[in-house]
Amino acid sequence: MSTVTYKGQDGIHKTRGNIPLAGTSHVYTVSKLLWATPVSEFLETLLIEPTLHLCCGKSKLGDIRLDLYERDIDIRADAARVPFLTDSFNTVLIDPPYNGIFQWNHDMLSEIGRVASKRFIFQHWFSPVNKDGYFKKDWSFYLSGLYAWMPRTYFGRMQIISVFDREHD
Repeated sequence: MSTVTYKGQDGIHKTRGNIPLAGTSHVYTVSKLLWATPVSEFLETLLIEPTLHLCCGKSKLGDIRLDLYERDIDIRADAARVPFLTDSFNTVLIDPPYNGIFQWNHDMLSEIGRVASKRFIFQHWFSPVNKDGYFKKDWSFYLSGLYAWMPRTYFGRMQIISVFDREHD
């Protein structure tokens, strides 16, 4: 039994948060770009080539674009099992799906730290940073920048862009 409550949001409260954004009949997929042009342009300034964009969807950012469901991409694969060697890209960019299961989220976060050699950029409603400013899955990455923006969506949830850079000796 879920203990999730959504005060003031009766329709969501009745389901205890168990219905994904697109309903229960299919996996939620995005049919348009979610980043506004100024956000995309800002993200582009943070990239150090060569770059990998995981869960890229419709975005054209990144030298190599990887997604499990999108058609017009470079590589079709699961972000929790990336087909690249360790430290293959200077920058990894990801805005992962919000309905990933618990273990998938942990595997995906581990893969980001594995294939990024210098930096990764993670957008979500949370930041995977510990209290000391380090990436929870690989403490060789530290939080070097934190940015927020608010999309025009139904929920109006703030989006956090976390930039992690690798410490080098």
